Amino acid sequence: MKAADAALLIKIPRNKTVLMQHLQLLVFRRHYWWCSGVISASKMGGFVAKMAVRYPITRTARGRAYDRTRGRAAVHFIAFPLKNNQVVWWLLSDEGKGGLNDSTTPDAHVAKNAMTGDGHVIFTDYVLHYAHKKDARHLPDKKTGKDKLVLKDVSTWTWKLTDTAFNETKATIERAAVNFEYGDEGAHGRRPWGVLGILACQRSRPLFSGVRTQVIELHRHADSHWGRVKRKWQGQHSAERQLDAGDAGELRTLKEVMSCHLPKMVRIAVYGDDPKTVGDLLQNE
Repeated sequence: MKAADAALLIKIPRNKTVLMQHLQLLVFRRHYWWCSGVISASKMGGFVAKMAVRYPITRTARGRAYDRTRGRAAVHFIAFPLKNNQVVWWLLSDEGKGGLNDSTTPDAHVAKNAMTGDGHVIFTDYVLHYAHKKDARHLPDKKTGKDKLVLKDVSTWTWKLTDTAFNETKATIERAAVNFEYGDEGAHGRRPWGVLGILACQRSRPLFSGVRTQVIELHRHADSHWGRVKRKWQGQHSAERQLDAGDAGELRTLKEVMSCHLPKMVRIAVYGDDPKTVGDLLQNE
């Protein structure tokens, strides 16, 4: 099979969360060099064919392992459909001949290094970065024989909200509080709005450890700013407060949010049982 035809069989990640998880895993495996762009679905056929000529993007896992023993880079091509028949794509490679860090390759001049401050992978509101965090682990205590909680310093790749997205969300919370917009979480088909709606939307984000930490911080931010106006709001909605047994105007406690509404991320299969391919993007155009 020709490389151009094989490239049309490259699988598409099943959703946004697993796309981000896939990118995270590739960078974790030292595919630091990358470039990306957005292209019309109608142009994907010619584009992916060109990439297949330039780079070994159709190699199998066994083929990539063999290439590494020969000093050649492993290169991955990832595509994901956006709205309006647009497709976002990435090339990622590790170091080696024919990779994006090889100055002789056509795209070496535009390639970025995910390890550098100005080279982080960005997707919509999120940025992939190397983070240091405390990892909670239960280990046996030699003295008591019981498990004890130990916080261990670990470093890993994780997604977080960009500074712009994070700060804009904080400002939106502040504005809703000033305007006494307690709001609604949007359950049962209702429209989410106000402080409650903003926080509910944050909890529905892909909860990578970096994002999860920021969502907790946004809840603390909301507690602070809503707390300044809550009593006045309650005074204006005394009838509601009586109907809700005193709960009107209250936000979910941070303990409840962390224990019940922010599950930790687990590994998800990148592709479904019948995965779509780059070729399917052309058929849908």
